[in-house]
Amino acid sequence: MSSDVFPGPLGPMPEAGAAAILWMPSPAEALRPVRFVDGFEPFADFLRGLGIDPALLADDLAATWDVVAARPEILDRPDLAAAAARFVGNVIAVVHPAATWRMTSEPEIGTNTLSIPVAGLVQGMVQQPDQRDAFLQMLASWEQDDIDDEEMRALSAEDSAPAVVVVPARAYVRPALPPLTFHDDRGEVIRYGRRWPDGIAPEESYSRESHPERFAPLLLVVDALVEHLSREYEVEARRESGEDGTERVVLEPARGARVVITPTVPSVSVEAGAHFHAIVPSCICDACDETAETAADELERILLSVAAGGFREKYPVGRRAWLYTEIRSPDGDRRESSSGPAPEMPAEARERTGALLRGLDDGWWPAWPLRSTPV
Repeated sequence: MSSDVFPGPLGPMPEAGAAAILWMPSPAEALRPVRFVDGFEPFADFLRGLGIDPALLADDLAATWDVVAARPEILDRPDLAAAAARFVGNVIAVVHPAATWRMTSEPEIGTNTLSIPVAGLVQGMVQQPDQRDAFLQMLASWEQDDIDDEEMRALSAEDSAPAVVVVPARAYVRPALPPLTFHDDRGEVIRYGRRWPDGIAPEESYSRESHPERFAPLLLVVDALVEHLSREYEVEARRESGEDGTERVVLEPARGARVVITPTVPSVSVEAGAHFHAIVPSCICDACDETAETAADELERILLSVAAGGFREKYPVGRRAWLYTEIRSPDGDRRESSSGPAPEMPAEARERTGALLRGLDDGWWPAWPLRSTPV
């Protein structure tokens, strides 16, 4: 189906749960995501009734915003509001050609980096018309965000692996963690890790952090990891105080990425290499339902991977000079990557760390050398 308003064929709205759903109006157009959806015609007719040519708004999001904002009666008619949402989404697809339609809890138009619920957007246009410039400013970086995303996805898809993975003969063994029992306000035992069997946490649980002391056993895991790594690898372990007086453990290997661990309750901070920084657990809210055991899994994965040579940092990457990091488990079964702006630092320090990372083998830090005679 073609349109005299938007510069491309029209497709049906994707079904719920699908992103960039494929539609096949003809074999020639098979495998094409839905860029423009139908169903906007009642709003186009509404515009014509006002003496406004909808085709003149098709590539002008600011003007479309002003027209919608000036007519609050649009929200009084659900059918017209729904058609307006589709029209606005199609306008966004003209302004940002990479955007396609998807259906979640409501229709959205977007890409991997930004997806816009259009019904809520139309409501916002009417109820908060002064937000137009802020919204347009947000969209101004969308194209670059997509480019960054493509660059990082390409890095993640690379067939790159550590040159050497070094694993000691004696495997790390997690210490026994003491069983801790916590109760809610009604006196019932809280089953952390199994609180939301259907996977849906109550809204209020996202802002509640009950019993953060349940992560205290992580300190035992830190001690066990430091002992294991110091025994098996050529690494100097020393305890020192940070600038704020908090005790931290510095692991300085004979070769490879330096690690700094700051063990506190409820979370443990891990710094490695030039820029890597992780907080374990990353969130302690009730909705995430983390336990000391799941946090220990993450902490062990990071530290054992760094020591074995499964730690990668690439910087600068792409036009924005972003940082790309990757952690790969010693057995190669698990791989996680992240990307984003590098920490703020003076230009001289930025150039120094950039040169350091460029000198690595495709960003992979070398494995820590094993001790010839484990202690």
